[in-house]
Amino acid sequence: MTLPIQSEWHAEHVIRSYDVDPQSTARLPVFCRFMQEAAYLHAEHFGLGHSHLISLNQAWVLARMRIEVERLPQWGETINLRTWPSGRDRLFYYRDFEIKDGDDKILLRASTAWFIIDIKKRERTIPDWWNTNALPVGPKIFDSKISRLKSCGCSEGDPLHVNYGDLDLNGHVSNIRYVEWILNSLPLEFHQQHNIQTLEVNYLAEAVCGHEILLCEKQNGLVVDHSILAEGKDLFRARTAWKKL
Repeated sequence: MTLPIQSEWHAEHVIRSYDVDPQSTARLPVFCRFMQEAAYLHAEHFGLGHSHLISLNQAWVLARMRIEVERLPQWGETINLRTWPSGRDRLFYYRDFEIKDGDDKILLRASTAWFIIDIKKRERTIPDWWNTNALPVGPKIFDSKISRLKSCGCSEGDPLHVNYGDLDLNGHVSNIRYVEWILNSLPLEFHQQHNIQTLEVNYLAEAVCGHEILLCEKQNGLVVDHSILAEGKDLFRARTAWKKL
């Protein structure tokens, strides 16, 4: 019997002790992991996931992401994730997310933009099904598209060395690791006195094991622009917005 296509994917998670910070509050990268796994599973359900694309020497790549936070849950809370494809254009396929707490209240909303690369050539490719109605499309969670961010313009910062633990299944730095790096760059006192409201990211190029990269940032009040560079070129740009406790 053929199972019906699920236009949305749902997942439930419990916030564990290893997901939280010293205030017992879940760290934002935890939700990036939840969202990435849900996107992987839903793509597999559609027959367009990793196990299908790898036979064609192709892979999905996350290009942009925007997260708006209402509240980050505490250790022991149960969260419910919902995700769905939300459209496409000539550059990206979009996937949106909504995460709620056990009382059905919004914790965060997110939108992501993806494309497909040829793994051998390491360049973008457009598969035959791209411009068809291969995936059901749901509503957009934000009115505007995810922004292309400008470089923060700095060239000095903390050097980092890419190692084994930073890599994903495609052999380059995990997109979640970039988010961890920029959040870790802010002082402990800043995290203790502020909650994150918005995260926007652009993934521009890949870093691999052995690369030395530079992490830098510019702060303007409660908005921080972040860049991660290699050989003078931006690999990753982000903007975080915060509120005081």
